[in-house]
Amino acid sequence: MKIIVYCKYFNFKNPLDKPKMESFVVNLPQIPRVGETIVVERISTQKQFVIIFEYIVTAVQLNASRESTDAADAQVNACLNHCWEGTSNFKVTNFLEK
Repeated sequence: MKIIVYCKYFNFKNPLDKPKMESFVVNLPQIPRVGETIVVERISTQKQFVIIFEYIVTAVQLNASRESTDAADAQVNACLNHCWEGTSNFKVTNFLEK
């Protein structure tokens, strides 16, 4: 299922900065529920390692009207809980975890 994730995060180097908003699309086997964890991997800009992000879902909105076949099944708000680095041969796919 196609899910749009909206995430607000803070600059840890300067916590007084205005929080930034990020959105991205993930494909998951099911629509997540509030409190569940979404884990997403991204390749670093130098493409030498992957960065794994762990988000906790804080709100879910189902898309009732499917006007387009390309429309997302749901939109979720999430907060970044944790992130870490791995080597390029460390492979994680998007998954849900309670």
